[in-house]
Amino acid sequence: MGSNGTTFEFVGGQKRTVAGETLVVPLVAKPQPPLELLARVDTICDDAVSELIAVGAVDEKAGHLAHTTRSGSHRRIVVVSLGTADKVSAKQIRSAAETAAASLISQGIDRIALWIDGLASSGVDHATAEWCGGMVLGGFRFAEYKEPDEKVPSRVRVRVTSSQTGHVDRTRLQIAESATIAEAVNYVRGLAHQPGNVIHPAALAAEARKLARQAHLKCTVLDVAQLKRLGMNGLLAVGQGAKSGPCLIQLEYRGAPRAKINTVLVGKAITFDTGGYSIKPAAGLETLKFDKCGGCTVMGVIKAAAALKLRCNLVGLIPAAENAISDRAYRPGDIIKMMSGKTVEVISTDAEGRLILADALWYAQKHCRPTALLDLATLTGGVNVALGKAAAGLLSNDDNLAGELGEAGRLTDERLWRLPLWDEYRDLIKGVDSDIKNSAGKRDAHAIVGGMFLKEFVEEGMPWAHLDIAAVATRDDNKATGFGVRLLIEYLRQRCS
Repeated sequence: MGSNGTTFEFVGGQKRTVAGETLVVPLVAKPQPPLELLARVDTICDDAVSELIAVGAVDEKAGHLAHTTRSGSHRRIVVVSLGTADKVSAKQIRSAAETAAASLISQGIDRIALWIDGLASSGVDHATAEWCGGMVLGGFRFAEYKEPDEKVPSRVRVRVTSSQTGHVDRTRLQIAESATIAEAVNYVRGLAHQPGNVIHPAALAAEARKLARQAHLKCTVLDVAQLKRLGMNGLLAVGQGAKSGPCLIQLEYRGAPRAKINTVLVGKAITFDTGGYSIKPAAGLETLKFDKCGGCTVMGVIKAAAALKLRCNLVGLIPAAENAISDRAYRPGDIIKMMSGKTVEVISTDAEGRLILADALWYAQKHCRPTALLDLATLTGGVNVALGKAAAGLLSNDDNLAGELGEAGRLTDERLWRLPLWDEYRDLIKGVDSDIKNSAGKRDAHAIVGGMFLKEFVEEGMPWAHLDIAAVATRDDNKATGFGVRLLIEYLRQRCS
């Protein structure tokens, strides 16, 4: 796939200034920064920062930018507000950095001196790393199919500088790790934005093979013939109406070969979703290219884990299919015998994600020896009704696993909210002419019904969690977020430490 925007190179700062750099100074706006702190930065910008504060140019709103110019080495000085001291947080710092990066890039600025003393005094752990990760996220743009904008730099060099001896060196590793994770998030976002005529199942498999070569992973792709031999009829049914047939992509990272812990991530990748014969409304149909976000996230997590050299074993399974309408497409009323042997009556061909996930979950348990099994999917519109965009839905059969994921979500601001899997909901998917059905046929407990269906394909005693990311995978402006990468890297760090 093409470039996902401007890339950032972070280097340690010298005490001397470098001609042509823009000086970027993140500061808590209220209360006014201590005079001692301002004095340190004013020595390298001829009192520009104090003057901006004195005239009220530095707003209390986090992410607000105040500009001025000077005749010295730093001809442009930009003070970025981190908001008020009582509300500043890692999330707010990342957001301010995104805003600043996007603004600077739009102005064609490609050399920055980042003064980090204000970040260090913010009271937020790893504030400099959070800021640098936010800058990388702010550099994302999906412009592969647009005329090139010559003004926008392809790379920005950021010289990290401080008046405190050794502070830059102490943050170097944290900055590198934060930037690596942010780059993986941007990778997911760029892949998610690719349209359905570019990313179909075979193309996604080719991208996985490319990723495997670059990151030294093992990649296996099961084609239609192999899926048939395994009896993965749920995945086959969903993909049978499309020109590009379905496949199962398997990526493996072995960062701790002797460890017994083996985490398996399963990501739904419907490369385009018409809804099948249970066709979706025309309005907004173009956004259904984002129905592959679960699978894209799994690829991003493995990419980041390998780059960070995490001491863990990780398998990513990505069932990929296009849910198309044709004379070969599956129909409402069809009964499918799944890989597990369980039979499913199709109530709605638009409840296709759970069918491909069910086969992949069963395959994982039979072929990948997981000690924990997680799936991510843009599964239901009902999770948006329940939670909006503030959190993803979490359904799990294991309290410890649910708790670990919830804590990882809290630490990374990719929050999860647990929904129940009570036995009473089982009646909503009870079959008449089959063991179960793939939809309740009504709106009751929509997100929970999806989880209850998947639970049917998880063996007793297997710790499993389902993350319904349908609402959080994109923003209101239909831009992909890359939700889940930061969350799952944090979970893996805690689990494998």
